[in-house]
Amino acid sequence: MNDVKKLHAGRRIATSVEPDHGKPRLESGKRLEGEHIDTAADESMGMEAEQEVELELVFQKPKRRLGLFGYFVISLLTLVVVESVYSIVEALQNSWLLAILYISVLGLAVMSALLFIIKEASALRKLKHHQQHRQDGQRLLNSTQIGEAQDWLSPLLEHHPKQQVEEFKAAIKSHHTDKEVLQLYESSLLQTQDQRAKEMISQHATTSALLVAMSPLALVDMLAVLWRGIHLIEAITKHYGIKLAYRSRITLYKLLFKQMVFVGATELVTDLAATSLGAELLGKLSARAGQGLSAGVFTARLGYKTMELCRPLPRLEQKPNLLKSTVDQLVKTLLKRTETVTKTSR
Repeated sequence: MNDVKKLHAGRRIATSVEPDHGKPRLESGKRLEGEHIDTAADESMGMEAEQEVELELVFQKPKRRLGLFGYFVISLLTLVVVESVYSIVEALQNSWLLAILYISVLGLAVMSALLFIIKEASALRKLKHHQQHRQDGQRLLNSTQIGEAQDWLSPLLEHHPKQQVEEFKAAIKSHHTDKEVLQLYESSLLQTQDQRAKEMISQHATTSALLVAMSPLALVDMLAVLWRGIHLIEAITKHYGIKLAYRSRITLYKLLFKQMVFVGATELVTDLAATSLGAELLGKLSARAGQGLSAGVFTARLGYKTMELCRPLPRLEQKPNLLKSTVDQLVKTLLKRTETVTKTSR
């Protein structure tokens, strides 16, 4: 009995692992044949998404429920409809002419509302499609395939002169990849379009700086900067072929606000470094000139951010250098204006 217990206590259970012949074993030095996954495009698109606020976030439906204001609007619309029906019925009983007048006015109001809704929905859809088109362009900039870039470029070529488009198409060869075609487009047609946008930004920034430098009231300064900023946004969006309605304009303003306020630390430090020297120099000569420079730089930053969001390809090369050149031009303009005022006062 003791021997049995000892044997049971000292027994070892053999645990042999049978080789699995059904599954392939990964060995070092061997390469599995299969689907090759290229993660370079995904990584670059991920980095791009971290640097800027995506427009898709703006179009997400709010999770909040219908509040008191929503119930008030629904009740008001119901009251208007019921009152209109009763008015038409009462007018029919009294006078056919009055009934026709009521029906005509209500019909025009309904048609105007429907046209407004259709226009707003169309503008929002185009703005969302533009953002999706930009994302496709970013993907094609990392693609080595051939043929997809032609379809991507077809709606954009309508906004360029025909002669330049023909020269661009003649420069495309059959062996060019999608990435090379987009790089060629960026260095030719898009570069010309960007240059015109930069001139518009420089003009509006100079106007804002001069208005603030010459204005004696802070309220006038704020109104001048707001006016030039809104006008610049409208001009740039039209320049890149984007038509804005009321709702799409508000949506773009929200996106610009997020981009301007929640800007990256590196970009903010670069902008401050570009303007600090000019602001210090002008501040010693005239306080109003220094304030004018700040207003001009703000308008320029707003313009370049709008340009970056509206252009078909997301990345804007050498943006710090663009702002620095604008600051240099503003400093020269304000210095000339300060010297002129000083000579006149003497």
